[in-house]
Amino acid sequence: MGKFFMGFGPFGGLLSLFFIILLIYLAVRTVRYFIPSPKASSDRDDSLGILKNRLAKGEISQEEYHRMREILMS
Repeated sequence: MGKFFMGFGPFGGLLSLFFIILLIYLAVRTVRYFIPSPKASSDRDDSLGILKNRLAKGEISQEEYHRMREILMS
């Protein structure tokens, strides 16, 4: 076992390659899990902008604006 999976016959190298790719994949998934996506905050900002425009145009009342804003902010 001194050559890291090379003792498993002709497919030992492939098994080793698969194992390394799996480790890289898991590392990337772990990093992405802990780093928040900037898209989420940008979507919230867009939604708040639309909500403000609707209030300014008179399409919704102030009560509706405040209720919807609370939903978006939570």
